Amino acid sequence: MKQLLCLLFLSAFRLPLSALAEAVPPAVPAIAVRMVHPDNQELAGKGKPAPEGYTACVHEFRGNNGEMKRTRLFVKDTPVITEADVECAQADPGSPGQINITLNTRGGRAMKETTSAMVLGHDRLAVLVHGRVTTTPVVMAILSNTFTVSGLDGENEAENLAELLNRKAAAGKATSFTPRDLALYAVHPDSGRLVKEGTLSVPGYRLWSRPGAEEGKNAEKEYLFLGNAPIVTGDYAQSARPNLDYPGHLNIVWNEEGARKLEQACAALRPGRDRIAVVLRGAILSTPVLHGAPSHATLIPVPGDDRQLDGLCTAINNQLPPLTEQQQREAKKELAIYPVHPRSAELEQRFLQELRRGRTIHLKSGFRSIPYNRPGFPEPVPSWAFIRPESLIGPEDVRYASREQNGTITCGLLPRAWKKLRSFMDGSPAGNVAVAIAFRGKVHQVFNIRNSLWQMWGIPLVTTIQPVSAIYILTPEEERRMDRELLYFILRDMLSPACPWFFKNCVPFRTLGEQKPFLMIDSGLDRP
Repeated sequence: MKQLLCLLFLSAFRLPLSALAEAVPPAVPAIAVRMVHPDNQELAGKGKPAPEGYTACVHEFRGNNGEMKRTRLFVKDTPVITEADVECAQADPGSPGQINITLNTRGGRAMKETTSAMVLGHDRLAVLVHGRVTTTPVVMAILSNTFTVSGLDGENEAENLAELLNRKAAAGKATSFTPRDLALYAVHPDSGRLVKEGTLSVPGYRLWSRPGAEEGKNAEKEYLFLGNAPIVTGDYAQSARPNLDYPGHLNIVWNEEGARKLEQACAALRPGRDRIAVVLRGAILSTPVLHGAPSHATLIPVPGDDRQLDGLCTAINNQLPPLTEQQQREAKKELAIYPVHPRSAELEQRFLQELRRGRTIHLKSGFRSIPYNRPGFPEPVPSWAFIRPESLIGPEDVRYASREQNGTITCGLLPRAWKKLRSFMDGSPAGNVAVAIAFRGKVHQVFNIRNSLWQMWGIPLVTTIQPVSAIYILTPEEERRMDRELLYFILRDMLSPACPWFFKNCVPFRTLGEQKPFLMIDSGLDRP
């Protein structure tokens, strides 16, 4: 009888205990992006409960007067992306408390689908770090693979979060690729006819096979004659990322040598008829038809799952390793900022014929001419600037030097460097003060660090000062890409109000503006 009572007593507690074990809440992700209810301000103002599918939370932020404020948010239960969608993260050395995040293909596609359906300039996203809302930016543009998280508690939290995200991303990556695993081959113009005739050998070409389009073990194979050597491999790629508008396609930017090889090989092919074979690890993935002359940026069909594409892109984008400590010290020494003569443009026109003949002009004031390429579209314009050879800053004024995946060298300056530039501006009697940025003895850009007074009917309105906190030494490919983006933004700002449907539905214009997606933060701190 006692044993029966004990069994009944234990069975009464068995179901509640098992149910309690199953009710353990899931782990809070290190980072998550969630949608804020579009009518959040109205709902929070009226004190209404959270709508279905949303959760109420509190966001603390600092207002314009420096006081801490609290606002009630309704964020969607299902996150847009989490830490599982992060490809890599990097703490921004120039902005403490801020990290730059790059998403994988799945995360970029989810972010793009979400922001495409949002009302730009009105709807918001909430960025949660370990369950805490750090920022709620207003979405001003369609996002995809990259965005920035700010509002962290100092530089240490940003570095710790970036390290955690990178560690989890590395643990979930698929089989590693190498850049050489991707190769492009020329397909013989008469490959189909030669295969039907039973030809087994063609000079300069080799017979390849690929599975047929039909599924099954008995699917008929397709035979193609490909060139003995590849036109280019992934070693010639400067960067690669999946195209979110065309699943299974990669946007690849080739370096100068890779673009030249593609141009030479495709010059003998017939646009609209001849094909190129895309090979990955010895297997033919696709044979797209050549529709036009190739350029530095190429859209390549690489069928496969998202993890495979991400692995290949990671291998290509990581060909340039980060700068070592020795390289960072050398980069700091090789950076120089030279004062430019206030009448440099006039002097250039005056001595233009002599400058074009390769002569260096020396002025009595100590300035001398130096050639550089002024940014222009579609190609840079050869120009000359008159500089003073004494640099305004030294290696001790450079905070850090780093190299991005696209080859761009970034140098961050210390506050004392800006003080030196400011003292130089104050001591100059000219209205405009220009400086030349040189790296490794070559001038890369010339720009004004102080603009003249804006005047209306002779009355000065405003004086603008542009502090120099970071200097970017771009590669020629990156300069051309930025020129293309600048042209896109000019056209969009001019024509978008008149025909918004064109920019929304025209894929080339839409993808051109998304070469480097960005997130514009609403500057009104009173409305987070």
